[in-house]
Amino acid sequence: MYRQLLALSFIVCCLHASGQEKGSAVKGTSAAIEYDHVGAPMPPLRLVTVDSPIRVYSTKDFDSKANLFVMMFNPLCGHCEDQAEHLVKNIGVFKRSKVIMMIDPQTQVYLPNFITAFHLKDHADVITVGVDSSGFIKNTFLYQALPQVNIYNSERRLIKTYTGGVLTDTLMQYIE
Repeated sequence: MYRQLLALSFIVCCLHASGQEKGSAVKGTSAAIEYDHVGAPMPPLRLVTVDSPIRVYSTKDFDSKANLFVMMFNPLCGHCEDQAEHLVKNIGVFKRSKVIMMIDPQTQVYLPNFITAFHLKDHADVITVGVDSSGFIKNTFLYQALPQVNIYNSERRLIKTYTGGVLTDTLMQYIE
């Protein structure tokens, strides 16, 4: 008798849980998108430059058939400085691809010196540098190491994430 009661209770609980999941879908609520998982769409992007004139870029400004490299960094980070130097040294391989370098708004005051130190304005055709103003970093940063490079395909789906410094040899398979 107890075994039958236990089995019946289990079935009722399963049906109740299943009904709750279906009910939430019917009500229009959906699970949050996990933008840091491979295959996830790129979250909305809004990047504000700090140089004059100030420009605001959005996701549509980076539409192309090439992969997109998004580097999240801190202008005071030694590893981030090394990554920037490495990017500039190997800028020729990124001719068809675009590189976005973005920082959190809290470190904005340090960005002009970083841009100058690594001559990033000289490579504005490939590298766009600015401040995240859409929560992109909050949605995608893994909190493992800086810099973090997210690589998105032409459909703007995440195909790879690297944390810490990454060499161009490693990125070559994604560079078009």
